[in-house]
Amino acid sequence: MLIKYLRLLHAFGRAFWILWIKFPKLSKDRKLQEIQNWSQKTLDIIGIEVVHETTCAHIKNADTPLLLVANHVSWVDALIIQTIQPSIFVAKSEVKHWPVVGSIAKACGVVFVDRGSPSSARRMVDDVSSALHHGYSVAGFPEGTSSEGSTVSLFHANLFEAAINHHIQVQPLAIRYTNPQTGALCLKAAFIGDIGFIQSLHQVMASSGIHAKVHAGDMLSPEGHSRRTLAHLSHRSVSSQLELLNA
Repeated sequence: MLIKYLRLLHAFGRAFWILWIKFPKLSKDRKLQEIQNWSQKTLDIIGIEVVHETTCAHIKNADTPLLLVANHVSWVDALIIQTIQPSIFVAKSEVKHWPVVGSIAKACGVVFVDRGSPSSARRMVDDVSSALHHGYSVAGFPEGTSSEGSTVSLFHANLFEAAINHHIQVQPLAIRYTNPQTGALCLKAAFIGDIGFIQSLHQVMASSGIHAKVHAGDMLSPEGHSRRTLAHLSHRSVSSQLELLNA
């Protein structure tokens, strides 16, 4: 266990070196590659194996930015999506205050939003629009909260406004954490209730391994949709994919 924590501390140190030393010298594509590589190595350290139930090649081969939306179970979700398609993330404002991770998130350009503030939601849409305009994919969790991972709460519509404004396709993703031995739903990664980040991290690190199963739905065009109808369609897609993972 001590060795795992030492490896994780080294990974955090490398993240700071990448973000503050390497990034200023790198192109956009190289920055995204560094984020993808770091995310994969971190998942390896904490014992999460990503299992793709459907191919994600079409996501990686997309020639334009995407809006990736998924059900939200854990802070680990972001690392998983970064291994599929490096993106600018939308996260709740509390994340910026998490030890170490908050600093890394800010340096990665995470868009923070206070979901109880209409003005913050407006700034979020503007920041997401800017990221899409500059060629970055954006990822977020429209439920606005995390769950055990067996169901999907209704999606908030704000995030989809930027996709409509910039004619960006939406890629729905379903994520389910399972026990590698039994295939049953695993709650070790679930970031729910009063659990804090450090406690959650320890819970994941102390597990004997976790599979993160990912199912990608069909891409959705924003054409002809309002933000509410696009949110509803995305929610229906993620729910359907999660049902397949739960079967």
